[in-house]
Amino acid sequence: MCACIQHDLETTTLGELRLPARSSELGVAREFAEATAAAFGLDADGRFEFAVAVNEAVTNAIRHGRPDARGQIHLRVQASADSLTFAVRDCGTFTAPLARATASSEHGRGFAVMSTLMDAVQLCVSPGSTTVRLTKSHAGEPAPGAARR
Repeated sequence: MCACIQHDLETTTLGELRLPARSSELGVAREFAEATAAAFGLDADGRFEFAVAVNEAVTNAIRHGRPDARGQIHLRVQASADSLTFAVRDCGTFTAPLARATASSEHGRGFAVMSTLMDAVQLCVSPGSTTVRLTKSHAGEPAPGAARR
């Protein structure tokens, strides 16, 4: 795992899931995100935003990342008293995308969407691993130690 994954004694892992790196699995990732957001107590808008952001992160991992030796990407949901964090990890090494030629492109907006919907988005890159951490706090408050968007 990369260095930015925090091991906080006050954080509880709510669930982990390994998915085949196929776009046909996006619905499973969204359902997993929505179920954990509901269990955490996010309202309907918060659950929707959480699921959409997770969908973007998983899509990026499938399209641009690299699966593990079993062809899978890794998902983990953790909760603290006031925030819910969803981590998506693949075995690729992130490289910054080139600037898009046109603003009407259907691709290249995933991080912007995630940043708009979540209270914190963290990208952690190490050799052979890219992890995107999406954090949503109760009532839209920033996660402890997170920069405001």
